[in-house]
Amino acid sequence: MNRNLSILAIAISLASAASAATAAQRVDLHAKDVAKLNQQYRSAVAKSGAAVKANVRHAELIALDAQSSLSQLKSSQDADGSRNYRYQQTFRNVPVFGEHVVVREDANGNVRSLFGRSIEGLAAELPDVAPKLSGAQALNLAKRAALGKRLGQMRIENESSRRMIYIDDNGVAHMSYVVSFFADTAKGEPTRPYVIVDADSGKVLKQWEGLNHALIGTGPGGNTKTGQYEYGTQFAKLDVQQNGSTCVMENEFVKAVDLAGSTSAAGKPAFSYTCPRNTFKAVNGGFSPVNDAHFFGKVIYDMYNSYVGMAPLSFKLTMAVHYGTNHDNAYWNGTTMLFGDGATVFYPLVSLDVSGHEVSHGFTEQQSGLLYSGQSGGINEAYSDIAGEAGEFFMNGTNDFMVGAQIKKGSGALRYMDDPTRDGVSIGHASNYRSGMNVHHSSGVYNKAFYTLAKKAGWDTVKAFKVFAKANKDYWTPSTDFNNGACGVQQAATDLGFNVADVTAAFQVVGVACPGGPGPGPGPGTQTYSNGNDVAIGDNTTVESSIVVSGRTGNAPSNASVSVNIVHTYKQDLKVDLVAPDGSLYNIHNRTGGSADNVAGTFTFNLSSETLNGTWKLRVNDNVGGDVGRIDTWSITF
Repeated sequence: MNRNLSILAIAISLASAASAATAAQRVDLHAKDVAKLNQQYRSAVAKSGAAVKANVRHAELIALDAQSSLSQLKSSQDADGSRNYRYQQTFRNVPVFGEHVVVREDANGNVRSLFGRSIEGLAAELPDVAPKLSGAQALNLAKRAALGKRLGQMRIENESSRRMIYIDDNGVAHMSYVVSFFADTAKGEPTRPYVIVDADSGKVLKQWEGLNHALIGTGPGGNTKTGQYEYGTQFAKLDVQQNGSTCVMENEFVKAVDLAGSTSAAGKPAFSYTCPRNTFKAVNGGFSPVNDAHFFGKVIYDMYNSYVGMAPLSFKLTMAVHYGTNHDNAYWNGTTMLFGDGATVFYPLVSLDVSGHEVSHGFTEQQSGLLYSGQSGGINEAYSDIAGEAGEFFMNGTNDFMVGAQIKKGSGALRYMDDPTRDGVSIGHASNYRSGMNVHHSSGVYNKAFYTLAKKAGWDTVKAFKVFAKANKDYWTPSTDFNNGACGVQQAATDLGFNVADVTAAFQVVGVACPGGPGPGPGPGTQTYSNGNDVAIGDNTTVESSIVVSGRTGNAPSNASVSVNIVHTYKQDLKVDLVAPDGSLYNIHNRTGGSADNVAGTFTFNLSSETLNGTWKLRVNDNVGGDVGRIDTWSITF
């Protein structure tokens, strides 16, 4: 069967209950009934068979029209075999701006959850004709719109002009170019405008500032407020390259650059000095900003590897210090972390949390792509603050939940996570958010949620950071708002086996709730169902033990627990699965553990796509001869 015709037929089948769209419509995928979608999809492909390629299969599942498709941005696999796919929807091969589709499958290929939004009804609004403007023309229009009379004074780099479909706030679709670039002057007046230009009229449809800002050797570090400390004595030595008597501040992961008052790191070599001790250079109360930047860059790199299992950026971190003259800020410009020497408000802006903050803007840009405006911009800023605190904890074993306290002159800090309103401008509750609010001020909502979670019993900074980082990596999309962002953090907690109810409660404190997503977990009606009848496990056999659930309503929770006690020598012989009433498999044990005996423990699963009522089974498959055993007892709680 022709696959294109099949896609069309399946899309029509799945969408038959809905009225035809006459304009572009955003569809919240997380609010979809995944169990129902799976059932419809299985029926629709019963004869033709499911598509082999995941992006085609998932496009069919969410009923994209025949002119739309899903372009895979990345995929990742968790330790339990579950896989997350991140896509960008395209229409006639043109990507849709600001919207990602995220699909989570379990180890057996069953779709378990959806995140993000798809767009329907584009054909009714976008004629199939070539745009009147080229990308270069749109770039020039955007430069004039963003810079005006300053255009001739600016040095411009990192230019991008990408043809995309933009859906405005009124739901109207536009063929457009999304333009961005970094511009600066010799005096240090950086800007990173984002401009969306209509591809036919040249009209500026949307514009915002995208500049993310707040950051063998020995030598000094710190500033007047922290006191001077020594690398090689109080802290580890600086990880540098030695060429004869010259030390170069570059290693496999981090490069430190001295801008010497300039505003561009392009083409500049790593800072070098005579080995082994570097004392360059004391400025504005800082003892050696380049030492701090190089050392903290490596701390942040190691923290991401340890806590998230990946590097923060897809390329080497470049930490560029002595930006401009008396500059009271730090930036991520899309390729480089830039740090000013401070002036009257700040010491040199190279504290550990500010360094982690700026690096993490890069992580967000390369992962979820959270837009730097609106509520998504507030989440973007908060995530960088959160990562800065995680960096402090990674290095010191503790953190202060204050942003920039070490580099702010005088008392206090730049932002406070325990009470964001302490700075006089930030908000600590979603009800106080207003359209157009500065993203640094709206970041207080997620900062306080993080603080609340990290302080809960059984949690700490590391666990709380892990769920926010995984949400950023796997579930948030460019347009994620406060409420939908909570869905991603809850799903991340489920994936990691953490208490989802604690996450839900932390967000409730700041007036945020996942719409239609995992709730606070089992309530007073929670019940445990058990089967204590022994089931013998022979060599090279598959056996099952059943539990029948009836009289319940609705679906199972996102944090159902399954306890098993399987007596069997050499447990590497065994594969153990929970089988849902619809036949979906949830893996408990998959031939690991070597020669150790028995499979016993309690395992947490997100069963929110499964109905409670029906026959649940524990399935055990013995794959090797020589060892036998039994299912002693098992139970399921929801």
